[in-house]
Amino acid sequence: MIPKPVTIITGFLGAGKTTFLNHFHSFYRENGRRVLIIENEFGEEGIDSELVIAPDNKIFEFNNGCLCCNLNEDLFTLLEELGNRNETFDELVIETTGIADPAKIAVPFLINQSVSKYYRLERVIGLVDIMLIETFLSKTDEAIRQISFSDILIINKTDSVNASKVNNIKTLLEEINPLASVMTGNKILGYPLKEISDFIRNDNKKDQQWLTHYENHDHHDDDHHHHHQSHNHDHDITSLSFSFSETFNVEKLQLHLMLLLNLQTEYIYRVKGIIQAEQNSNKVVLQSVATFLEVSEGASWKTGEDRISRIVFIGKYLKRKGFEELLRECLTTYKLPHLKET
Repeated sequence: MIPKPVTIITGFLGAGKTTFLNHFHSFYRENGRRVLIIENEFGEEGIDSELVIAPDNKIFEFNNGCLCCNLNEDLFTLLEELGNRNETFDELVIETTGIADPAKIAVPFLINQSVSKYYRLERVIGLVDIMLIETFLSKTDEAIRQISFSDILIINKTDSVNASKVNNIKTLLEEINPLASVMTGNKILGYPLKEISDFIRNDNKKDQQWLTHYENHDHHDDDHHHHHQSHNHDHDITSLSFSFSETFNVEKLQLHLMLLLNLQTEYIYRVKGIIQAEQNSNKVVLQSVATFLEVSEGASWKTGEDRISRIVFIGKYLKRKGFEELLRECLTTYKLPHLKET
């Protein structure tokens, strides 16, 4: 059985998720693809399903709760039921509430084997209201988490502002989440739907793109490959990037990062890395999903390619020194500091 692709659409309240979903669905329908939609409304009476133009597709609607908390169990049940029934659709699309944490909704697709055998998460799309996003970021943690976990960020409602405003918001989003592809769109001129539908989050080409991004921005030292970069900006959000030429003990790294994610859940929004593992000819890919750490084998290192490990952290109030020390302890060349006798 080939797992069916899954798209999660997130974005803070009023960002234009349903409008985008209608464009997204119409594009798929025009290209002969059938979509099954899961709507998540926060309240006893649903309304979004009435706004979604999907006469030839099924819509499942969860009300009075949020998929990332008390209704997550219902989501598990529905996904397993749809898998067992072998429903005739080509892609599953989940539109979250405006206050949902998409990382938690992604958990069953990436962690639970009974779900992942039927589905594979291909993209998380975050809608951003160009007029209100700066206000939301200064007041809500949810908006920050949505942006941090998205693979694609769409600056929405661009028809209402000038090009300078668009560029400023684009720069802000790239600082918050340097791993995401940032695009623009609006309900009048539409969205780059072909580019969006072609995006696959675990595509090796995408990983190479963000690796190249850091390669181009690092300040190289002729003698060492310990490159570190910080992006500090408004809203107390920080992205830290690290690169090492030494190999990692992956089991130790995984243990340290899992502990860190569980202890610092409130402050760490996303972790992603491509690692050179000890005695492994393939890259090892790390990605955080809520408090979980997904570790998978990536593509092989190419002949002549610099085998540089790179890890990125996105979160609030992150201090470089502590993260760097944690990573260094997981290098195969790490030695315990010599304790002086007293």
